Amino acid sequence: MSHAVPQAAGRQRAAGPGALLAALLVSVGSYALMQTMIVPALPVLTHELHTDTATAGWLITAFMLGSAVLTPVVGSLGDRYGHRRMLLVSLGVFLLSTAGAAFAPGVPFLIVMRALEGVSMATLPLALSIIREAMPADRTAGAFGLTSAMLGGGAGLGLVVGGLLVDAASWRWMFGVEIVLIAFSILLVLAWVPESPRHADKRATTGRLDIPGAVLLAVGLSSLLLAVTQGSAWGWGSARVIGLFVVALALFAALGAVESRHPAPLVDVRLLMHAPMLVTTVATLFVGAIPFLFYVLLPQLLQTPHTSAAPYGHGLTVIEAGLLLLPGALGTMVAGRLGPILGHRLGARAPMIAAMVLMTAGGALQALWHGSVLSIGLVFVLVGLGSGFGFAALASLIAKIVPREDLAAGNSLNTVVRTVGSAIGSQLATVLLQSAVAPGTGLPTESAFTQGFWLAGALGAAGIVLTVALRVHPYQRSAPAPRAVAAVGASAE
Repeated sequence: MSHAVPQAAGRQRAAGPGALLAALLVSVGSYALMQTMIVPALPVLTHELHTDTATAGWLITAFMLGSAVLTPVVGSLGDRYGHRRMLLVSLGVFLLSTAGAAFAPGVPFLIVMRALEGVSMATLPLALSIIREAMPADRTAGAFGLTSAMLGGGAGLGLVVGGLLVDAASWRWMFGVEIVLIAFSILLVLAWVPESPRHADKRATTGRLDIPGAVLLAVGLSSLLLAVTQGSAWGWGSARVIGLFVVALALFAALGAVESRHPAPLVDVRLLMHAPMLVTTVATLFVGAIPFLFYVLLPQLLQTPHTSAAPYGHGLTVIEAGLLLLPGALGTMVAGRLGPILGHRLGARAPMIAAMVLMTAGGALQALWHGSVLSIGLVFVLVGLGSGFGFAALASLIAKIVPREDLAAGNSLNTVVRTVGSAIGSQLATVLLQSAVAPGTGLPTESAFTQGFWLAGALGAAGIVLTVALRVHPYQRSAPAPRAVAAVGASAE
């Protein structure tokens, strides 16, 4: 069997599957780095841009909002007009907005650029769709796992690189390094990534674009994420937060009504109610939430000074904490490569079950055993491995459930759900840290960390039960919407 990637309408030299995968990994990696690289720089940005902590926090919130709003739309456009074409568009916008961030004159402009940078999250679903169409069948599963796991590995590396750059140079160098990486990824995509045959010469598509669905989804997701990310700052019982939750629910209800009547919906409601997709979506929330509990809790635990008021603290610097957690982040990539092998041998659910078991064990062991730096680093490796298995499982499950022609849109929505889960996980950790503070110190008590780790373990245990009930079979658009009970009882692929 030939392993050459098909040429795109004769205009592009065929590249091997290794070159194709490398181009996609660099593209997704550029997003993963930018997702977390700014986190260590927040205190520096607060000082140098003469702002406060709450405003600086919007540099993360804006990125998440932009990701949630833009990714489903870009994914849907990729299914219609070409995945390579929209990947290049996404990288182009990412490059311009990152350049704008590097030269930002102040916080408001930087926040806007960060929101536009959120389009980079679309690189993952677009890359997965390109893999499905252009990679040899025997290499597809492994490529899915490795590409998805790049999120965890890149995010962990971003924490370290961001800390090093901020410590040794200006915060603007974070964006400067990212500009070089994005430009390199664009060159690789132009050289090695083909357009799929069904899109290579397509300049138009049948059916109208789902503008009402896009607007409802964008505003609904923005309302939900804004409420989740700002709940701690504004107060969970405040009128603003409650109002945003109510608006989000109302808009999602309207979205369901509108999409059920649209001939080419941005969100296929029947697909979301297809039991395997519904279970996978809930599992996605857990895969997003559990690691972010650790991402918030562990740096705080490691960097808290060891004093009589905080005997649990370890007093590490930002860079030392990042380096300690790096093996766990790299474990994400290792598990992402092993996940497809496990799935091939034991079935489609096996990587997800492994993910939940490892993250459950990580949560319980971290709750019981966080008295030394070594124990924290070792246990976090379990969490990283679990996260990698989860990423690999999600990519494989979506490919088995979602029709090929809607794969980018399906992966985009799944990616957004994981982002929502990440926001929920980080806020749960923040609430725990703020709710248990030692008197007169302003530092969280050790019990706050312990409760957070037990919560991660409990979510993982719930994920085990959920995944064991999962039965995987593809969604058929022409068939009536399957009932959840019947579908859960169907045979696994």
